Amino acid sequence: MILFHLKTGKKYYIKDPKDFSTHLGVIKKEYLENAKPGEIIKSHLGEEFVVLKDTFIDLLEFLRRGPQTTHPKDFGLLVSLTGLSSGWKVVEGGAGSGILTSFLANTVKPDGRVYSYEKRGEFYEIAKENLEKTGLIDYVDLKLKDITIGIDEKNVDIVVLDVGDPWRVLEHAYNSLRVGGYLAVFLPNITSVLKLLELNRKFYLLGIYESIVREWIYRKDVLRPRHMQLSHTEFLILFRKIK
Repeated sequence: MILFHLKTGKKYYIKDPKDFSTHLGVIKKEYLENAKPGEIIKSHLGEEFVVLKDTFIDLLEFLRRGPQTTHPKDFGLLVSLTGLSSGWKVVEGGAGSGILTSFLANTVKPDGRVYSYEKRGEFYEIAKENLEKTGLIDYVDLKLKDITIGIDEKNVDIVVLDVGDPWRVLEHAYNSLRVGGYLAVFLPNITSVLKLLELNRKFYLLGIYESIVREWIYRKDVLRPRHMQLSHTEFLILFRKIK
């Protein structure tokens, strides 16, 4: 469950009900065990919390982080450009913390599957732990393997790469994809983008994209943009296998 603090909007994730304690006060285990979504619970300091059923997006905020993760806005862009949906067969290169893996699995379930490659053992363990927390591990084949060596799966719908040297996967991705399938590559800087484009020989380039999000704040009848803007996180380079 999620405890939503009414004054600040701060969220707290409760997996197993037990005495909950923060600087906002203590809530006894018995209150949490009997709480229902929408109910307001007060701490011993009188602070009010609303009980909510946790969603996939709520859970993402409380997952363990390792390497840099793909931002939700970039995943949303990927879905809007490809139509990624339930039933798709996905190969992912670079599981990292498993955040993007979780997004992919949550989108293609219950009939699709994600085959995720991670070459570093410590990241593999973080990704596995996070996929278990989100309840999505049953939709993922998580492999401790370097995707630059090769891809086992064939006739897949999309290959998604979040690795430092994606040009080394181009041939493997082409052989793995069905005709009409997509190759999506996330890269942090334009130098890497240019190298990828120069080394591409077989894929049709659909486009190079950057997603920029600006949040607005509403306070006491005043509406203004947030001063700190989430602009560049990474580039999305999208290819398609057309023959």
